[in-house]
Amino acid sequence: MGHILAVIVLRVLAGCAVAALFWYLLGAFGLAMSAPLFGALLARPLIELLAELRASTRALAYADVKGQYFEHRGMRLRVVEDERHHRWVSLNGVRRIMPGLPRDEVLRRQFPDGVREQPATGGAVIHADALLLYLEKANDVGSLKLRNWLAREVVRPAATIRARLGIHDPVPTGPGAATQSLHEKDR
Repeated sequence: MGHILAVIVLRVLAGCAVAALFWYLLGAFGLAMSAPLFGALLARPLIELLAELRASTRALAYADVKGQYFEHRGMRLRVVEDERHHRWVSLNGVRRIMPGLPRDEVLRRQFPDGVREQPATGGAVIHADALLLYLEKANDVGSLKLRNWLAREVVRPAATIRARLGIHDPVPTGPGAATQSLHEKDR
């Protein structure tokens, strides 16, 4: 944005110099003749400034939720990424998509390190890899679509980021981690 403001200042100064020259040569008529020059000089930079302000305002407004909201078939899911680039999916959002999902306690027993409380989401979250492992056993169409979407939009991008950064943490999926093969294919 600083570049755009510098361009505007330079063009205003150039316009003022030309307007002063016209006024000196032609008087008030010369000043009136130089008015369209300001429009021609400032139209494009002002439009660029407005576009930049709009983008900055949007970035500022969405800064607290950036990268946390995903959408599956019109239903929003809150996804939190931790400092080690593991993604955790809000169980409340998953239950809106899959009403038959087991209670938190059952999931905690099945995935001891894969379910935890997250105050930022207002409830429990499940590790995306653990949810993918749970959905591997599903056979209804909605669960299969969720599994494919989860693998494509949430799990693989996080695994790619971890691999690029050299983070080789075991994913907390509990006994029989079938998703390890998914990550090994991406390498």
